[in-house]
Amino acid sequence: MEESSQNDDAHQRDSKGILGDVDSEISDVEGDSDEEEFHWEDEDEDGPILDANTLLQIKNNDPILTSIDVHCFDHCIDGEDAGHFIGKSSHLKKLLVKGESMEWDDRFIVRTACLLARFCRGLAQNHSVEHLQIRCCDLFVGDASVKDPKLTKIQIFIVMRLAHFFQHNVRLRSLKIECCCLRHKSTLVLALVLARKSDKSALQRIDLSSNEIHDDAAKELIESLNGYGSLVELSLGHNFIRVKGCAALEKLISSPTSNLKELDLQSNRIDDKAIAILTRSLAKNTSIKKVDLGDNYGVTDDGWQHFFTCLQNPSSSIEQLDLGANRIADRGITSLGNALANNTTLKYLDLSSSSSLQSPVHVTADGWRSFFARLHNSKSVLQDILLSGCGIDDEKLDILADAVNNNSTIKILDLSLNPQVTAMAWHRFFVACLQSPESSLEGLFLCGNLSVEADDMMAHLAGAIAHNHNDTLEAIDLGENLNITKIGWSYFSHLLCNKSTITSIYESNHTIDYLGPTRLPVDLDNLVKLNEHENKNEVAREKILQYHFQDSANVQEFRDITLKALPHAISW
Repeated sequence: MEESSQNDDAHQRDSKGILGDVDSEISDVEGDSDEEEFHWEDEDEDGPILDANTLLQIKNNDPILTSIDVHCFDHCIDGEDAGHFIGKSSHLKKLLVKGESMEWDDRFIVRTACLLARFCRGLAQNHSVEHLQIRCCDLFVGDASVKDPKLTKIQIFIVMRLAHFFQHNVRLRSLKIECCCLRHKSTLVLALVLARKSDKSALQRIDLSSNEIHDDAAKELIESLNGYGSLVELSLGHNFIRVKGCAALEKLISSPTSNLKELDLQSNRIDDKAIAILTRSLAKNTSIKKVDLGDNYGVTDDGWQHFFTCLQNPSSSIEQLDLGANRIADRGITSLGNALANNTTLKYLDLSSSSSLQSPVHVTADGWRSFFARLHNSKSVLQDILLSGCGIDDEKLDILADAVNNNSTIKILDLSLNPQVTAMAWHRFFVACLQSPESSLEGLFLCGNLSVEADDMMAHLAGAIAHNHNDTLEAIDLGENLNITKIGWSYFSHLLCNKSTITSIYESNHTIDYLGPTRLPVDLDNLVKLNEHENKNEVAREKILQYHFQDSANVQEFRDITLKALPHAISW
């Protein structure tokens, strides 16, 4: 406790020191005469770009305009005017401030920073914005790569104006700062502001991905989030979080007021010691549903073996787990399989590139056999499995085929980038999985697997789907594959519309509505688009009218006849 108190005091001194330095610099920046030289799904969609017309709308406080994108590297826009009018707006709900991610000379960087500074001066007065995104704007205080002394003053001013906005806007529900080089000082300022914020009830989402946040600053930031009971999503991916950050997360997650549902820690510096801390906290948590720990290469197979024990807890609430690009081997994958044997919540599992044959650490056939055997378990609710780039070969695919063949819950299976599998092994897999009456597959991803035998694979795939009249499979992703010829595509044209008779068209496949992303032949593209219609009776009718009567001039009279009566009407 004494050590914790000392750390808190040190944090306060550090943060106050930064603010003291900032206060002394702000007036210099504002008075510098040389400055003139210079719902969640909807939230992530870009809005209209700030230009002369939209600026006029904001100036007039137009209630129709609730979203705007500001490109702060566009020097045709007066940043001060834009910020001033946005600051006074009472209808703007979503704001995206976008910088430029490419490298420029020092003069351009300083000019862009000045434009952003002018903009933030006005933004600080806004009280209506609920969703703020800032992308690719350099918010690092003290950029050593730029020698102009004005830049540090300007960056301090920007951070402080943003801090004022965060502090006083009680409607802010979502904050996303991405690729902005917050690093140490700017992160500490943000942490202090979040800790001091009087009204913590509105903020639901924080995304600070790709900001070069190191462990010490991450600890302070995470600790500042205590008391934010409405926070449901925290994204800190692509930073440098280690043990201290994970220890702070343990406290946050374990808090009785925490309602966190999504946690993103992909591409950090998490190791076995850090993952042990996370395991301890997640094992007790009952609210988190989505966890992303992909690309944390510091965790060994022993670390993963320990982590998967948290999934064995009957109270585990995790539904989606991303572990792509990690060092998982036989012990880890076996532990995961054992956990899934009794898990009734996990629906989505991403193991992509976690066991490449090129990696010194990978899962052997015995490891996969142990893991896939658990998919037979009736308790499993696993629906989506991503095994892209996992070094699957013929033997491992045969093991997987047996598991999928006896599983009725798996809906999405990604087997992309496993080129070691031969055409004959794919044929066995398609027959076992797609002809099985137990199959519930809706999506199959095969990108990067079709080589010189591509046409043969297309024949095997189409034949397996047709054989059992599979009506669950809707999407097949074949990637941008140039090895498929007209002959290969013809198998799928025939599958979707066998033009021999009216009955054969009626009995064709009407469910596959995606064969992307490669460009399809015109006739097949038309069939795929027809299959997008939810009413499959209408799909069958349209195919009969288009392809059985393609040479007839009297099609129209049959269009309103019911599907069951249509063959009789045509026969008559």
